[in-house]
Amino acid sequence: MVTFDDYNALTAKLDIQTAASGLLGNMTFAVKENIDVDGFVSTNGHPLWAQTHEKAREHAEVVDLLLQAGAHLVGKTHMDEMAYSLLGANPHFGAPINPTLPDRLPGGSSSGSAAAVAAGLTDFAVGTDTGGSCRAPASFCGVFGFRPSSHSMNMRGVIPMSRSLDVIGWFARDIDCLMTVAKVLLPEDTTDARYEEATFLAESFEDAEPEFMEIAQTTLHRLKSGPWRRASLGEDFFTQALMHFRNLQGYEVWSEHQSWILTHQPKFGPGVSERLKIAATVTKAEKQAAEKFIEISRLAIDALFAGGGVIIMPTTPGLAPKIDESLEAFDRLRYAMLKFFLIASLFGLPQISIPIKNQRRAIGLSFVGQSGSDHQLLSFARNFCAQNNNAV
Repeated sequence: MVTFDDYNALTAKLDIQTAASGLLGNMTFAVKENIDVDGFVSTNGHPLWAQTHEKAREHAEVVDLLLQAGAHLVGKTHMDEMAYSLLGANPHFGAPINPTLPDRLPGGSSSGSAAAVAAGLTDFAVGTDTGGSCRAPASFCGVFGFRPSSHSMNMRGVIPMSRSLDVIGWFARDIDCLMTVAKVLLPEDTTDARYEEATFLAESFEDAEPEFMEIAQTTLHRLKSGPWRRASLGEDFFTQALMHFRNLQGYEVWSEHQSWILTHQPKFGPGVSERLKIAATVTKAEKQAAEKFIEISRLAIDALFAGGGVIIMPTTPGLAPKIDESLEAFDRLRYAMLKFFLIASLFGLPQISIPIKNQRRAIGLSFVGQSGSDHQLLSFARNFCAQNNNAV
């Protein structure tokens, strides 16, 4: 296996810069292997995909925007196959090394992008997020990660997974860099949100591991020094939401890729293979039921923001899993993490994961905002970090 760096984060080294200056002048970046770069084949995390697809004839829209803002593209990054995992272990290309916790997985599916930033290989890196694929690796690798509001960006040149859930996300080691990228990529806010009250989502903290609560206790105490409240959606909501998320994602994944899969009969690794088999069985009626659930549940989600609330929740239940854990343990963790990710994914909300580190242990704490309030949410997060001397 060819490696381009000590962390197996990059799939290719590049040297592309089209503007001498701009908001991102002199900043380096890399992009995930499902994002097109002119003249290169996007592998989508699978060697047979690369063998059966042509080189891109133009940059993805997101790449063009970043280059025009003066950024310097230095590489493409590893990902989980077909973007259908949250752990960062790819059976074909290996797992990137987690620079913060080398004995643990980096998270996926935007694994290489998070690892490249955590290792200092780039100033920022771009990934995609459907059901947590930027948020999980941000938490596991101890960097800032952002999932913007759904449909806020042009997805031209990005290999789809689940079109109604897919977004472009990005990582950085500091929040100012994260926000500068947002100024380049995102439109002005369309929602006037007042983030003045921390709304702690009870179910997410009840499912957090003791180690998460230990590492996060000081940060949570700081949040509770101002206006805050406890909110709950109820376990029945999460049971229903998880079922509908899986059905919606599965239906769209299979609709998108069934022709290629049936034609080429690719071999998939554990987990991805099983999920694709299940995806092939999801009916149109189940997909429509998921869309109906989103419609009728939106009022309950909107109520969480009443009075200027911003949702506070763990990004992931705890630390990244150790590399040598069992497949059963990995599957349980993926199931548990989806509960933390599906609110932003299903309802199209922006979410930022803030790293909290303690003695080389890294976790992520998330702030979730209203759709269309991305810049305001990032400003809330930046102010919180600044008020606490970036000690998060």
